[in-house]
Amino acid sequence: MSRGYWFFKGVKFLVLFALFIAAMGWVVMELWNMFVPELTGWQELTYLNALLLMILVKLLVGFKGHSRHYGREHFWAHKFKGKWSNMSEEEREALREKFKSRWCRHEEK
Repeated sequence: MSRGYWFFKGVKFLVLFALFIAAMGWVVMELWNMFVPELTGWQELTYLNALLLMILVKLLVGFKGHSRHYGREHFWAHKFKGKWSNMSEEEREALREKFKSRWCRHEEK
């Protein structure tokens, strides 16, 4: 495929992304102005305030998506299960004790 194809595909993505963000800002503003001022007495949001609120929430909550790993184990878990299945019972017990000494610092009754 030519470079021009990828350039226009990238421009198309950026335009659609900008439209999505603009639409989400409008939705946040409308929902806020519909419910929050009436329930709490706080002031209404402007469009710019709604966009900034979306950015603030994203910064506080994080940028990680859950759909990428949904239904799959993480790499380290798969790697650990492989090592665990190849260990003898004595090695497993030694590893359990090592984890207990490191992570379980409370007294056992």
